[in-house]
Amino acid sequence: MLLLVNLGLIFLASSVLGRPSGFEPTIKRDAEANVDVDDSWKALYDGHQRYLAEMELNHPTLMKDLATNGQHPNFVVIACSDSRVAPEMVLNTLPGTIFSERAVANRFEASDLHAHTTLYYAVEHLHSHHIIVMGHYGCGGVGAAIGSPPAEPMSMADRGIQEWVLPIRDLYASSEREEIVAFREKHASEEFIEVPEPSDPAFRALVEENVKRNVLNVAESDFIHEYWTNSTNPSLWVHGLVYDMEYGGIVDLNITMGAPGASAPPPTHFPKWSPSA
Repeated sequence: MLLLVNLGLIFLASSVLGRPSGFEPTIKRDAEANVDVDDSWKALYDGHQRYLAEMELNHPTLMKDLATNGQHPNFVVIACSDSRVAPEMVLNTLPGTIFSERAVANRFEASDLHAHTTLYYAVEHLHSHHIIVMGHYGCGGVGAAIGSPPAEPMSMADRGIQEWVLPIRDLYASSEREEIVAFREKHASEEFIEVPEPSDPAFRALVEENVKRNVLNVAESDFIHEYWTNSTNPSLWVHGLVYDMEYGGIVDLNITMGAPGASAPPPTHFPKWSPSA
């Protein structure tokens, strides 16, 4: 009995001390206030109903087949988290086609266990053959690496963002791309640099260079290097694509990497990048 009383007192103390006064009523008031003005969930529900209807009409056995026989995606896509560039959407693929990893500015780094686990599982167990790093013009993460950081004291969110884009900021500072060099020189004397417009040649160039860098990061990762060295079926390729949000097109940066001595990779069919692209 004494134990139950003590547990009750602990629970009561935790309930009282563990949240600020007025916290619960505030949440309740917000929830009630949003009922009439925020119907965004309806859009998700309606979209799901359209998805179910489309699958039933055009692919009536696909979902059951995937549930029964598992997934065998041929593609791994490392894309940005941006809500406008979901790879399954812009590539219009069916379920089971793409195994995806998304991070701000489509970054892949050696210390990111989450991203590596995606590759481990997709390549080793699902036998995917193509890893695509897909950037997009107008990427907010890349833009943040060009513009000046927020003034101190930074918020936790801003500091985290700046830490994440630091490798892209370093890439911006060291790049020899003509467009980026011209932008750096033009703004060298300015104390504060605004994020350029998405159409700015330097911004577009840095998006492309960031994709190239992350293709290299993937290809030089210990796991991919070991796979290419030891696998009896090293038919695995790392590609770099860029999506243009303004008109919806995709270009192939033509930087595909494969195992040493491998034959030429299959064509992506996307237009190859050129300076005028």
